[in-house]
Amino acid sequence: MLFRHSLLFATLILQGCSSVGTVAPESVSNEASPAVVGFANNGAYEFSPSRGETYSVPVQLQANVASVSLSVYTSDGELVKTVTRTDGLEIGLNQLVWDGKDDSGTVVPDEAYIPVLTVETESGEKQIIDPRTYSGGELVEKVPVEITPDQEIAYSLPASCRVLIRAGIKGGAMLRNLSSWQAKGAGKNVQHWDGKDQNGLIDIRKEPNLGVLVIAFKLPENAILTYGNQELDYRAYRLAKHWEDKVLAPEKMQTSRNGTAISPHYYAPRAFDAVPDVSLTLQETLKKTPDGVAQIKLNSPVAVKADIAPQDRWMMKQSLYEVAFFVDHEFVAEEEQGYVPLTWQWLPQQITPGRHLLTVNISGFSGKVGVASVLFDIVR
Repeated sequence: MLFRHSLLFATLILQGCSSVGTVAPESVSNEASPAVVGFANNGAYEFSPSRGETYSVPVQLQANVASVSLSVYTSDGELVKTVTRTDGLEIGLNQLVWDGKDDSGTVVPDEAYIPVLTVETESGEKQIIDPRTYSGGELVEKVPVEITPDQEIAYSLPASCRVLIRAGIKGGAMLRNLSSWQAKGAGKNVQHWDGKDQNGLIDIRKEPNLGVLVIAFKLPENAILTYGNQELDYRAYRLAKHWEDKVLAPEKMQTSRNGTAISPHYYAPRAFDAVPDVSLTLQETLKKTPDGVAQIKLNSPVAVKADIAPQDRWMMKQSLYEVAFFVDHEFVAEEEQGYVPLTWQWLPQQITPGRHLLTVNISGFSGKVGVASVLFDIVR
């Protein structure tokens, strides 16, 4: 593993990678043969409906048909909108246009959306092309990654993917969640980063053992990515719709496709892969420096409290988790199958006088890692 407490399937690479999955269809599947409809590649799968842009889905027809419908689904499987054409259809290339809004006229939040085609032939037969039935979730075994001269993280994707990016110390503490399974387009991407840890206390780019982990899994083919909506996020959108986060039974999860492994994360509701908000505090009775940093004496017990924000605790209840503590990025203690809030009675020993960093990693066995750090001074 790259960090001591990190994601299953992770591979070590300072400027390297691995990959991991999204969500499975339950109600839609391919039918009928020979096919009379298919997606045509338009070379671009991103647009910004918030700016008034629309997205044309190219459709290739092999025969005359009565109608073609484009149904757009969330990555969690809910129907957002259906667009149907009956006029002007002809053999060859046709276009179905989605305005990036749902059936109620709301601009959808930034996310990946899955297009499903349904064609009704002149004889009344229906055929469905659903990319989720033949693609999505495949592990990307090699993601080229580099740290740019501006100290940003550049990486290239072979297709539209979900991407996880974490930074920390190799063999030690994870210090920053940078991207938690965000949908990204094919080609070169840049992760902007100020170089700081999760709490903005230190610049970890200066650490000699800096590790950057980039993990990716492919989205279903022809997935449409929207961006630019600053007013509505995906979680809030789902809550407003009263959509439930459905968990697929393990026995229904496909583990590979055409010889390529599919990650279990592909089948997880998107909310389950969010990053929990973690806090780390030292006992209030400690003296503090003028800049608010706690002062600790060697061999004097200190109460350290690790917690997860109440609104995020449900994330970690989905699986067992453990709480690990690090001093200056090096592991010092852990509580397996932990609980929060957790108060750790710490006895600082063999630490040189001066300023130091205490970090907690709260790691779910399903792959989530929450991180928080706090500065402290060792005084005589």
